[in-house]
Amino acid sequence: MSLSAIRAVAIDLDGTLLDTIPDLCSAVNRVLETMDLETLPLERVKSFVGKGLFMHLTRSLRHTLRREPSEAELDHAVTLYRRFYRDHIADQTTIFPGVLEGLTAFRERGLTLSVVTNKWTSYSEALLRHFGLDAFFDHLVCGDTLATNKPDPAMIYWSAGMHRVHPNELLMIGDSGNDSRAAQAAGAPVVLMSYGYSEGENLADLRANAIVDTFTDIPALLG
Repeated sequence: MSLSAIRAVAIDLDGTLLDTIPDLCSAVNRVLETMDLETLPLERVKSFVGKGLFMHLTRSLRHTLRREPSEAELDHAVTLYRRFYRDHIADQTTIFPGVLEGLTAFRERGLTLSVVTNKWTSYSEALLRHFGLDAFFDHLVCGDTLATNKPDPAMIYWSAGMHRVHPNELLMIGDSGNDSRAAQAAGAPVVLMSYGYSEGENLADLRANAIVDTFTDIPALLG
């Protein structure tokens, strides 16, 4: 699929725009500590991120409990997590190198930009404001916007509609199979970042249009 017809760009947040894993790991481990459970190393938490908060916590509890968490355990974990993460959302989070330069280059080309993330809206907005990235984006499609999340293509269709472009004119930039599968199912091209959170999958197996090391590599792909 050609990237020369791109008129808009949708961008994932965790693992693509921002390195959020240190604060995600801290929040998860504070939840586990409060529940008198064994904490998890950062790399393990990193492998659990990608399909939204409920799946993230389910995977963490399943690993620690060595069984499926009960509905009550999961509900309690979500309540704790929301408090811990809200209060420490950007303690250790950082912008990946090249992101600001890449976003500026997209804007200079006249492209409209959106964030399409399985992260909840309140957290996404808080992080974008904290790092001064909110001004770059025309809209957000978050984990609590629609009834389904990536890898379902609904978020891509929704964002394309907000941009007033056909999905094949919308470039999805992400870091995982969630982004690649959602984009491909919607008929949109996708570029994956080599540095993100791939849930243990090999990026080369995901049939992306390109895999790059930094946002500054992407404008040249657009022709």
